Amino acid sequence: MPQLDFTWWIINFFIIWISVLIVLTILLSSVSPSNADQTSPVNIKKESTPWQWL
Repeated sequence: MPQLDFTWWIINFFIIWISVLIVLTILLSSVSPSNADQTSPVNIKKESTPWQWL
């Protein structure tokens, strides 16, 4: 039944591309708020830690 195989191929094709698009939209929406946080000035104090070798 080649027609049934072709139908399953189309269904799987659309499922894969819809899932890829959903993952991409989730990743892009989660990246954009962090970019807004990076533009704000943040003061980071760098302090050295003395290491003692035993």
